[in-house]
Amino acid sequence: MRKSRATLYGATLVCVSLLGLSLDMNILSRLVAKPSGFQQGATSTAGKAIRMGRLRKIPQESLHVSKPTWWLESRFHFSFADYHNPSNSNFGALRVVNDDLVQGNAGFGTHPHRDAEIFTYIVDGHLSHKDSMGNCEALPRGCVQYLSAGTGISHSEMNEQAERTRFLQIWMTPDKRGHKPQYGSSKYSKADRHNKLLHILGGTGTMPSWKTVTPGDDISLHQDANVFVSEADAQVSQEITLNHNRQAYLVCIEGSLAVNDEKLSARDAIEIVTEGNEPFPVKLTAGEEGAHFLLMEMQRA
Repeated sequence: MRKSRATLYGATLVCVSLLGLSLDMNILSRLVAKPSGFQQGATSTAGKAIRMGRLRKIPQESLHVSKPTWWLESRFHFSFADYHNPSNSNFGALRVVNDDLVQGNAGFGTHPHRDAEIFTYIVDGHLSHKDSMGNCEALPRGCVQYLSAGTGISHSEMNEQAERTRFLQIWMTPDKRGHKPQYGSSKYSKADRHNKLLHILGGTGTMPSWKTVTPGDDISLHQDANVFVSEADAQVSQEITLNHNRQAYLVCIEGSLAVNDEKLSARDAIEIVTEGNEPFPVKLTAGEEGAHFLLMEMQRA
């Protein structure tokens, strides 16, 4: 815990008076300045500021862009494939966030997975899934595919249309190894997520009871996490509160968004982490062109 501005300022003035020194006011202002990157709550009676949470923006320019072949362009939020960065390998249970562009009549051929919770959110075009359990379907914009790899599964992800498709693929580590493989999907329209937080995936914990939350289909991750998507009109605000032991990762898919005072543009992301034992209120306000965003809430690491 840091001392409050008032305490630091008062202590400094006492020292000045006793020593008869004349401090430069610029130096004094630095001594009492609030540290950047933190959201602070009210000051307690003991004179100590309560730190509720912190925000860390990840601008889209900082994402690793991978173009391994003519048909694929990916933006990696975390260490993956040809991007190796041990200091950026995960955010709690969140292991992979890939923003993929796949050209028409191309895609990922059959490949295996094991012990990973994988879900895909389609942004544009269509994505076709086929797996070793016999599941086969194509889903359009706003729909969700979920794959719990468990003890092992093989699948393919193809763009069988002429136009390019865009999707976000996310991996989370499961709560334990060796789950039985399973597949699920959900189909949604814009109305389902319009100016609300559509709950597209749940987990082993409870769903937050935020004001604009709307329950979706019953698909559950093997992890204490919740996933929401929203497509909000310009200047529409939605408020959430993270409990003291929670954190969240938000991706601005399209448009622009203000997370408290932090401004996000398309493809920017932000980490939202509670500090100490206080809940952290966060306001999400769509920009002038609206905002389409994905929010992943989970246990704090």
